[in-house]
Amino acid sequence: MEFASSPEGGSLIDEVASFGITVRPLRYLGREVNILKDPLALFELMLLIRRQRYDIVHTHNSKAGFIGRIAARIAGVPVVIHTIHGFSFHEYERPPLRILYVLLERLAAKFSDRLITVSTPLKDWGLRLGIGREKQYCVIPDGIDIELFTVKMDLAKTKSELGIRPDSLIVGLVAKLWDGKGHHTLIKAMPKIIEEVPQVKFIFAGDGYLRRDLENLVASLCLKDYTIFTGFRKDIPELTAIFDVAVLPSFFEGLGRSLLEAMVLGKPIVATDVGGIPEVVRHNKNGFLVSPGDSGALAEAIIKLLRDKELSRKMGEEGRRHINERFSAKKMVDDIEGVYQEMLKEKGL
Repeated sequence: MEFASSPEGGSLIDEVASFGITVRPLRYLGREVNILKDPLALFELMLLIRRQRYDIVHTHNSKAGFIGRIAARIAGVPVVIHTIHGFSFHEYERPPLRILYVLLERLAAKFSDRLITVSTPLKDWGLRLGIGREKQYCVIPDGIDIELFTVKMDLAKTKSELGIRPDSLIVGLVAKLWDGKGHHTLIKAMPKIIEEVPQVKFIFAGDGYLRRDLENLVASLCLKDYTIFTGFRKDIPELTAIFDVAVLPSFFEGLGRSLLEAMVLGKPIVATDVGGIPEVVRHNKNGFLVSPGDSGALAEAIIKLLRDKELSRKMGEEGRRHINERFSAKKMVDDIEGVYQEMLKEKGL
């Protein structure tokens, strides 16, 4: 197994290499569209694939997936698979840009033998937009390494390091500080929550281009004393373990991996009823679902869970059972391996 990445891969490259997987950084492949470097990245990747003579190329993410699938086909790879974690466009995109992205996804699908989506709604959306054909698709939800979240954790130490009082109640949002994750919605809900539950603290874990804007909004609403922006963190299990309620108020979402991580720790969820989230969060069973952008409904759901410890406990336990049944890393890996074996057999390899 080998892993190709741009230099922007950062710590992920080190993590992959630590498992003994060969990593081959690509000089010209970057996250942003670049009309000069992207054709070079395509040529560079095509030469790498042709030289290594891979039987399977499995791509992820929109841009790398587009370039990777075309390069693989040109290089004559027998099996090309792409996992769709979420499209590069969304319902709120400007129409001209959205149309362009849809056309590019349709083109890339023609170079794919299989399209794996992390949720059924994501598959259905792709088909409605004419991206690929029904027989190309299969649904394999993201899985998490449950063992990482079952080790004993020092919650008091984590709270102390963040300057949080032991008796504080914590609402946490783990997500990149990007558009579409709903950070603004939660911030607008905070005054109402604080009014009803004064001992609450809010943790925003993650980093991104919205950080300064979000910090300014928090300051303008006089909420700095209740808010912690942690930046990028590697200790997500330990951090999530101190949450009383985990929140993900996204406007669009393939599945919502941070929700899986919170649920395996027995945390009740408040999230939006979008994308694949309803496959993870079952309303009134392991959490509450609200409409995207509805800060009032978001506040009410969070307040209900913070006030009712027995309800929070029951929802947390139901969430943990749901994760163990459907979203383990082992099941995900076994299902992906099954797709590999099926495609190799179909190609006579």
